[in-house]
Amino acid sequence: MFFPSATVVAALALSLTGTGPLADRAAPRGAPARAAVTKVAASLWAPKKSSSSKKSQKDIEAEEEELLKPRRPAGGDTGAKQKPRRPIKMDANAEEGGDDEADEGDDDDEDKPKIKRRKRASEDEDEDAAEPIASQPPIIPRLVSFEVGPTYLRRSFGFSQATEQGDHAFRYGYQFGLESFPMVTQPDGWYRTLGVGGTFEKEYGDATRTQPSGLFMGAPVNHTRWGFDVRYAIPAGEWLVIMPAVGYGRVGVQLERMTPTMPSMCLTSNPDPCFGGINAGYLSADLHLRAAILPNMALSLVGGYLQGLGVGRGADQITAEASASMSGFHVDLGASLMIGDYFAVSAAIPFRRYVFNFSPVSGAAFTARSATDQYVGVIAGFAVFTK
Repeated sequence: MFFPSATVVAALALSLTGTGPLADRAAPRGAPARAAVTKVAASLWAPKKSSSSKKSQKDIEAEEEELLKPRRPAGGDTGAKQKPRRPIKMDANAEEGGDDEADEGDDDDEDKPKIKRRKRASEDEDEDAAEPIASQPPIIPRLVSFEVGPTYLRRSFGFSQATEQGDHAFRYGYQFGLESFPMVTQPDGWYRTLGVGGTFEKEYGDATRTQPSGLFMGAPVNHTRWGFDVRYAIPAGEWLVIMPAVGYGRVGVQLERMTPTMPSMCLTSNPDPCFGGINAGYLSADLHLRAAILPNMALSLVGGYLQGLGVGRGADQITAEASASMSGFHVDLGASLMIGDYFAVSAAIPFRRYVFNFSPVSGAAFTARSATDQYVGVIAGFAVFTK
């Protein structure tokens, strides 16, 4: 825009319009002629809008848009994109108060859940805690109880026929027993005093026959008894436990002879022992009574009936010439003394009687109708059990 040239043009226009005779004569005197001259001068004076001004306006808008665009960090990773951050409007007082409250809230949150967890844990422990069985320590049912010890028993065996040979002698051996109430740790329920038990006993020795000359002949012999049962303990107050049991057992006797002898040929006049062996199974129905007389001492009484299921036959058995049935009973009187919380010593006097009834064939040489096998002695034990 060249303002001096425009001024010159305007002055020339005024001078031309003002001096021309045609203008003075065509226009009336006064305002109209002067207004036209002024309009022409104004139009000459005002700068014309050119395309360059329009371009500059577009450039300005483009620059503003360029400034508003996010710029990439200089010298940084051009591929990384920054996530827009959400503005948080907060005054200073509220911010400080919020921090304090947040800290206090964190402290409360840290304390309260712990207290609730402890309370809940204690409630769970109270619910799961087993109610104590009202029995004294020496008779209370335990999770596991194991006993082992020596035995010293006398065997008395004989047929109903006095002329046939029998067996009468003391023999040493060992025994072990196991008792377990696997549900006793449960908090409640009738099954918590339901348990199992088992015993095994075996004695070794010799069977001898003394000759009139003073000499004697003998042969090794052993007898075995074992059984297991299911039992249920019923506490009757603090000082007594009643325990019925039902189980299965076997009794066996073996005479180690090179040549077996038939029972009808084994007479009292024979110089060597020749009585037959025994192998029989039975069902047992027992009743255990355990009474505590002191907080660490108890007495026990066990009795039961034995119903035979069958008696094995063989050339070296008492049933070699006739089949037989079996029945019997047993009684054990014992005492135990606790040593601390996990150990005890015990002793018992057992009495066991087995009766065999034969069914001989008519006209056979074997005429005995029955035989009795009886044991009595002492059994000691050392017990280990859970608390």
